[in-house]
Amino acid sequence: MPSQRFLIAKMIAPVPETYRGQVIELGAGTGALTLRLAARCPEARILACEINPTFARDQRRRVSEAGLNGRVELFTGSAANLLSEMSQQEKREFIISGIPLGNLGREKALALIDMIRQTLVEGGMYIQFQHSLLDRGKIKTRFSDLRTIPAFLNFPPAFVYYARK
Repeated sequence: MPSQRFLIAKMIAPVPETYRGQVIELGAGTGALTLRLAARCPEARILACEINPTFARDQRRRVSEAGLNGRVELFTGSAANLLSEMSQQEKREFIISGIPLGNLGREKALALIDMIRQTLVEGGMYIQFQHSLLDRGKIKTRFSDLRTIPAFLNFPPAFVYYARK
């Protein structure tokens, strides 16, 4: 089920409406967050990553229909592959993720969180949502500056983590 507006609003709130850089979105799904972020931040560029080829195809269509092909780039593959390709590039200020960390297992989740941290600039923000608090500790081990915000109106209810490097 796509994220609902209550959750999406909390996920994109830290990104200034006037932001002109690139936002990385991991686990973009069907693109609900991508489209809202593009509408809210008209100068931002978005690199959306989705491993599921069906979701990626559907999102490509939605991005095209919305006329966002120049601002939204889609990467079909794993977040780990995308982040490893980006490790030599310029660091980013915002990485937003909907990847269910609990499904990855502890070691893979920590490896992904480490790659996210390495891809962020100093002071950059990693924004992650989960449907439980079970993975909060994993993020806390890599980001000491961590806030947890509930999104109880979302179905199912969720938690948003704001982690600053």
